[in-house]
Amino acid sequence: MNASQLSRRKFLTLTGVAGGAAMLAACSPPTPAGEQPAASVGEAAGAPDTEPVTIVAKAWPGSPFETESIQAAIDRFREEYPHYTVDWQTEPQAYGQKVLTQIAAGTPPDTMYAGSADFFSWVIQGVLLDITAYVDAHEGFSQPTYWTHYEEELKRCTWEGHWYGLGSCWVCPHLYTNLDAFEAAGIEPPSNHPGEAWTWDEFLTVATALTLDGNGNHPGDSGFDPDDIQQHGVQWPTWFIPLHAAVGSNGGQYTAPAPDGRILFDSSEAMEAIQQVADLVNVHQVAPHGAFFSEIGMNNLEALGSGRLAMIADGSWNVLRIQPLDFNFGTGVLPYMQTPYTDIQAHNQVMAAGGRQPEATWEFVAFLSGDFYQKTMCAGGLWLPTHTSLATPEGIASWLNDDVHPPGYETIALDYVNAYGRTMYMGPGFNEANQIVASALDAVWIGDAQATDVVPGSVQEANQVIEDWKNRS
Repeated sequence: MNASQLSRRKFLTLTGVAGGAAMLAACSPPTPAGEQPAASVGEAAGAPDTEPVTIVAKAWPGSPFETESIQAAIDRFREEYPHYTVDWQTEPQAYGQKVLTQIAAGTPPDTMYAGSADFFSWVIQGVLLDITAYVDAHEGFSQPTYWTHYEEELKRCTWEGHWYGLGSCWVCPHLYTNLDAFEAAGIEPPSNHPGEAWTWDEFLTVATALTLDGNGNHPGDSGFDPDDIQQHGVQWPTWFIPLHAAVGSNGGQYTAPAPDGRILFDSSEAMEAIQQVADLVNVHQVAPHGAFFSEIGMNNLEALGSGRLAMIADGSWNVLRIQPLDFNFGTGVLPYMQTPYTDIQAHNQVMAAGGRQPEATWEFVAFLSGDFYQKTMCAGGLWLPTHTSLATPEGIASWLNDDVHPPGYETIALDYVNAYGRTMYMGPGFNEANQIVASALDAVWIGDAQATDVVPGSVQEANQVIEDWKNRS
């Protein structure tokens, strides 16, 4: 089934739009027996204003499925708050820069997406509203038991003990597999269970067995032709989320925890992990070089579906993107060097410090952060849940979708994420600093340098950028 082209009837079934009033109760945190629902901040200050209010929301554009999902959420929100109108604006180019420009001009959106690489920089610049009072007054969000991974939620949403956003969901990198390729090779595919994750050596053995040249030879075989590889065993992208997963699995860190934020790629553990990823291409010959996909005219998911790749290590959001390809795919947890590990990230829903109607905006932000919207996006294969209400057997049944998710996927979405998922602190200046290191690593990915040759100097330069940001604040 193509999740990005759901029929209207199927979409309404997933979102609950056709579910009537009974589903409305599921959008709010449960009230303990014998207690009355806690008032929101707006309610505590008196009855909400019933004058017409327009809430301006800013986001980057998504897939057709995301567009339908947000429209369904806005429609449901308006059923509950008929005097509120949501002006949902998308910005396809230079999103973060344009949001800051709009704020500087004195016309900020009321609420917006804050990417994980921008969030703390925006906090330091004073453009986000401190929403701690709203969170503390909310019966669900204020409780650690509301969240499946509370400590990581605090790390990505709070600064110096104050809340400045609510996490939209979790996403994480894991393995995707072409199950036909595994069957042809007589190899058991990877497990979704973190307790059965491959070691890095086991992973290399499998990737080698799945790499075939035009004559059916594997790397290391006599006569193997690296210039005629018809099926690569794996692809491991080298941008910060998949790379963080590899570094973390080797006992290293990408960045120092808050409030430090320095890039730590110059540790021996991090440099070893970086080199192991590069060696997949340049030493073991089981992964394609960077120009491979442009040469064959496919992206990595298309290459996986066509049999040019047997595995990829990529983000969980691709469960949605893989649907139109219609091939026999599976998933599995990532291999590890020292310990199972995956990166967990996602954007935060935030409120602008200069927003004109914070009470109304909070009602919308709280609604988007409830079960209704999250389980819709989970059901389509884009998000992973962060609410314990969606981790119960009944909750899992509300979003796990046989037409979208492979068997056992809930184990990745919950057990793997909650036991081994860690968010990376991307503090003020991260984008600029990370680009310095990423540019230096280009020589490592193509085999012209070793990680130990280029990482220490680039990290020193990058961390000076982060120090300069600290001095600005």
